[in-house]
Amino acid sequence: MDKKILRIVITGGPCGGKTTALEQIAKIFREQGYTIFTVNETATELINDGIKPFGNDLDRLKTIDFQRLVLDAQYAKEQIRDEAARACSNDKVVILYDRGILDNRAYITHEEFKELAKAKGLTEAEILSKYDLVLHLTTAADGAEKDYSLDNNSARTETIEEARAIDKKTKEAWSTHPNQYIFDNDGIDFDQKLHRVGNVIRGYLGEEEVLHREKYVVEIKGLDLSQFSGLNLIREDIEEFVGIDNPNYNEMYRKSTIADSTYYTYTKIRYREDGTKATMQRNITEREYLENLERTGREPIKKVRYNFISKGERFRLDSYLDTYGLMTLERDVTKPNIKNIPGFITKVREITDDRDYSSANIYKAINKHREEEKENDIYKVLKLKRKQDKE
Repeated sequence: MDKKILRIVITGGPCGGKTTALEQIAKIFREQGYTIFTVNETATELINDGIKPFGNDLDRLKTIDFQRLVLDAQYAKEQIRDEAARACSNDKVVILYDRGILDNRAYITHEEFKELAKAKGLTEAEILSKYDLVLHLTTAADGAEKDYSLDNNSARTETIEEARAIDKKTKEAWSTHPNQYIFDNDGIDFDQKLHRVGNVIRGYLGEEEVLHREKYVVEIKGLDLSQFSGLNLIREDIEEFVGIDNPNYNEMYRKSTIADSTYYTYTKIRYREDGTKATMQRNITEREYLENLERTGREPIKKVRYNFISKGERFRLDSYLDTYGLMTLERDVTKPNIKNIPGFITKVREITDDRDYSSANIYKAINKHREEEKENDIYKVLKLKRKQDKE
């Protein structure tokens, strides 16, 4: 079978949600057994290393010199990912780019960009052909101003007006790509924006759009993997815990392992007064995961997730290892009014909007049970000691 390598650029102005979208996109493909390679934003890396086009006169670089370095570094990083994708034993690979080469055009003139590209032996047509999809997430500064913030990226300094201008130039820079999709903020929240991104990717893969998601508590009599025959089962081993527990938001840390490949994510879920929620997600290092786990003083909860597709719809079956058999099933609904649940799974009850069954609340419930068991054990020990003392 020929190797399938998909190359997807996530771009847009400052505070558009690129980092969270990138991890959500990675999740979609990991659930199908793809290997994921990422190209982190080059300009941010250089700026964080002190190489920047702003600041005092002694330190800052001319814009054209800075963009030349960005292009050189970006091109080198992309070549390395291409080589890794070809060398990878998996036949299905996705390369995700947090901005691509044409993003440079938003910061310099068209002629200046042509000269930089020419120096690398590149034409615009060659650059465009490098990427399969270009997903532009419009900055929050345009249509979601209340959410505009630069707190999650110390390398960014743009005002709302500057962010809008950069966003517009970035759209124009990629406008000649045949698969450019623009996701604005008009009348939707960020989670709905991510939902649209996911549906564009599913459409590109030839899948139907997800209308909404349903979640159930389920039972399976004797979990036997043979029951998944023909479903292209992808097993995922997960550990997760709550970092800061706040009435208005939760911070979740997760370790996921698929086919001996492990990655770590941080998710912040903020609950709004109207009952909806806003999600922010990013990749983290193993060290950050372990440091935050140590701060909690508790064990993470563990579950095995089985990702599979049945009748064109995606399912995630979670078997919790610390809850005496709790199993949940999440379904990506593509066909309205059709209850598509595999026959070997028994639906107990629907929990789609039940916050008691969120990952955070399941974690809290398990740890409360652990503490109660521990207290009971101590009580038994003390009772036995008093009996021995009397004897």
